Amino acid sequence: MSEPPSRGAERDLFRDTWVRYLGYANEVGEAFRSLVPAAVVWLSYGVASSYVLADAIDKGKKAGKGFPPLPLLD
Repeated sequence: MSEPPSRGAERDLFRDTWVRYLGYANEVGEAFRSLVPAAVVWLSYGVASSYVLADAIDKGKKAGKGFPPLPLLD
């Protein structure tokens, strides 16, 4: 597991909090596949996929903050 962020460092919602475990929801769904309806398994994949998408969007926005806007082409 990664080290906790140092004081004053920005906390990453998707890595440093309980939200991180939503990325493993599909594993829980698969573990209980024989005990729960198929809809629950599909829902677990939806939760995990939403986590991945939200994390990727967050990281992309943070990475793009330091770049100037692109010039418009004529």
